[in-house]
Amino acid sequence: MMNSGKWLAAGTICLAVILAATWIAPAPPAHGQDKTKSAKKGTKPAKAKPLGNTKNLDIKADQLQSSFSRDAEELAGQYAEAGHLDKAKSLLESALVVNPQSPNIQKKLEQVKEGLMNSNDSDIEVNAAHGWESSGVSVFEGRALRIKAEGTYKFDSGSGNLTAAGFVEKDPGQDLIVGIPCGALMGVIVGETKSGKPFLIGEGLEFTPKDTGLLMLRVNAPPGNKNSGKIKVSISGFVQPK
Repeated sequence: MMNSGKWLAAGTICLAVILAATWIAPAPPAHGQDKTKSAKKGTKPAKAKPLGNTKNLDIKADQLQSSFSRDAEELAGQYAEAGHLDKAKSLLESALVVNPQSPNIQKKLEQVKEGLMNSNDSDIEVNAAHGWESSGVSVFEGRALRIKAEGTYKFDSGSGNLTAAGFVEKDPGQDLIVGIPCGALMGVIVGETKSGKPFLIGEGLEFTPKDTGLLMLRVNAPPGNKNSGKIKVSISGFVQPK
């Protein structure tokens, strides 16, 4: 199914490029050339061949543009009704290349994108006192997803008295993560061979991963903390149960 989607997207994009090319104006003939270099002494320079009238061709190109946009919208709607939102998205994006000023195509594309972001919804709870926990879903490179976090928890560092140095970051895998607010929800993508860099989620985040792997979650708190409570997290979009 994924291969058919790729071929569909490639075919429609190629057609869009071909259609767009019909409106590229030809380059004007060069002027001011050095006649001594372009023609032999004593001979007249050759006259430029006049451009042909493309009025009829332009009409056909406009008709083709309109036909493709209309058919792409109709087929995208059928894909959406069948639940194949990714294929509907590819078709509408191709139609938008050909007809970028169409508000109807833009509106439908936004609706399909929103549908994709709300699909495959998964709900979990993150214990504020624990370290990294599995979200239970895999995410994919280049595929957008949405994360929402709700609820409150009690923060207790459990560190006792601190010096002016504050909390000390030692092991990024266990201790406080530099650059992310203390107490904030954060995530990291763990691939088969390597782990990515932890990133801030906070109360919500929409993003497109640069890596494929298991999504891990935790609160940015020092080791030995005595936090209590759980955060409800909802994950949707291009995700797959692990």
